[in-house]
Amino acid sequence: KKEVRVAVFKSSPAKPRLDLLVSPKETKEPDGSFTPTVPADETFLHAYNCNWEPFPRKNDLSHRRKQMYRADYVKLHYVHYSTITVVSQMTQKETLSAKESWLHRYVERHLHEFDETKESTMLHTKTKVARQMLSWQAKCSQGRLADGNCHIGFPFPTDMAAKAKDEFLKAGKSGTSMRTPNRPDGFGYNCFINEKIEQVWWPKLVEAVNMREERMIGRRDA
Repeated sequence: KKEVRVAVFKSSPAKPRLDLLVSPKETKEPDGSFTPTVPADETFLHAYNCNWEPFPRKNDLSHRRKQMYRADYVKLHYVHYSTITVVSQMTQKETLSAKESWLHRYVERHLHEFDETKESTMLHTKTKVARQMLSWQAKCSQGRLADGNCHIGFPFPTDMAAKAKDEFLKAGKSGTSMRTPNRPDGFGYNCFINEKIEQVWWPKLVEAVNMREERMIGRRDA
């Protein structure tokens, strides 16, 4: 088995949950858009815990993946890609002498993709901005799981999430355009909560933040 030198997370931008944001009325723009704002007493981890695809994710979103890599192996990294590595810049003779496999079209042999159930997962909490909120009320009322249709999150409630996940998996690649039911307020359910984050990691983060604040207050008052 080859030594892992590049580790990959599946990734796609999460949606900020409307119910956990500052009211859109407070940041409303003249064009009807608004700036999704996480309150000071909330965390991005919690507010953005809403992914259009259920975990563990199946779709190959290679253009949005994130990497961890050994700096002594990856010589040039560009955005999401390890473009030049120690092995990729070897000649054929050097590659074979190093007991690496040779192909005219280079394929990374030291890459490992994390198992989202057993190893690790990434929540991509990239901030949404006002320009992505044009006509947001109309778009978010359509009830679709499409990644770029509605940039605000309306998560399936617990009693609906399992059925929605099953339907998504059965639909395969067409699940990305799956129609979904609407909430009582008219907005369509469009994302899934990662329960491990919700039940385990978010509470741990809140606890750690509170402990840090207590330490800072203690130092200030000392």
